[in-house]
Amino acid sequence: MIKINQLNKYYGALHVLKDVELNIAPQEIVTLLGASGAGKTTLLNIIGTLDRADNGIVEINNRDITSLNEKQLSEFRNKEIGFVYQFHYLLNEFTALENIIMPALIAKEKKSEAIEKAKELLDILKIYDRAEHKPSELSGGEQQRVAIARALINRPSIILADEPSGNLDTNNAKQLHELFFQLRETYKQTFLIVTHNQDLATMSDRRLIMQDGKII
Repeated sequence: MIKINQLNKYYGALHVLKDVELNIAPQEIVTLLGASGAGKTTLLNIIGTLDRADNGIVEINNRDITSLNEKQLSEFRNKEIGFVYQFHYLLNEFTALENIIMPALIAKEKKSEAIEKAKELLDILKIYDRAEHKPSELSGGEQQRVAIARALINRPSIILADEPSGNLDTNNAKQLHELFFQLRETYKQTFLIVTHNQDLATMSDRRLIMQDGKII
């Protein structure tokens, strides 16, 4: 599913990722831990095609994404990868349903079909009754579920999450962590989750630790 070989990334003279090697199997839930500045988010952004490595190979679904141009990367990202962040980045002027369907509309899916898929996700995520509410009318946990539905709308094969429960209280964080495993069973997706949450790390199939730009 994800294969990374000899991955390096520099920001000026700063060597952020150092010969990173990583293999993640289909439908595996992997957590990535490490101190701030270890390179976790940089690695996530490169896998998510939001940034480029300086050298090395990144293969996703047997496709070398390091060889794709910007247009190809954008299309690949929209189809294959869903992002979940600590901050939800929902658009306040739109309802939950409207926020969720945006990636599908960008992918040129019919609006009626996108809405049906969004309603299915809202039901699975137990926020169907919040579809017409705007973000300011939702709790933190509900906003995060809307963000997850948005990440899932195009049925991506990979979900990348960066501190997804960082802004949630203990109860909502626990529910979110359990939800990831339910979604894996429903949609057969692969998860790579950057987190400091030890409970989530313990639940995952595999826990990796990043230190000084390397997975140790």
